[in-house]
Amino acid sequence: MIATLQVAAAQHSAAGIKASNDDACGIRIPRGIELENKGIAAVIADGMSGSDAGKEAAEACVTGFLSDYFTTPDSWSTETAGAKILSALNRWLYAQGQRQYESGQGMVTTLSVLVVKSATAHLFHVGDTRIWRMRRGKLKCLTRDHRVHVSADKNYLSRAMGIELH
Repeated sequence: MIATLQVAAAQHSAAGIKASNDDACGIRIPRGIELENKGIAAVIADGMSGSDAGKEAAEACVTGFLSDYFTTPDSWSTETAGAKILSALNRWLYAQGQRQYESGQGMVTTLSVLVVKSATAHLFHVGDTRIWRMRRGKLKCLTRDHRVHVSADKNYLSRAMGIELH
């Protein structure tokens, strides 16, 4: 008997120390052959608070990744599909930021994606929204923050979606 991947999922996001919540998250759990060919995708994005449209950028990345990933050719590997989608989303965010806000800070967000296909977890990560694994009650961070530390009390996001063209 072949085991089928089964996942139970929930999502919740709340504002942190700031009054507004610029987070977006989503998950898609397909059925049948699509589950076998594509797996399950979960996405979380945190719009940069200094951005003109961080919340919109986060929402665009979550909905864009989830819709685009499941329409890529089955012949593409998960890595190829994820990389092409991230590149396209980034270029779109950058162009929208330049056109609507005349700024590289127009539509900027972090983005972390988990695709579980068969017995493999594929991670795509830009920024400082972390992906953690819990195993036997212990947490382990699977991503590394893209931050530059300029002093003991100052650090900045060094990579994010929409901040640069590439």
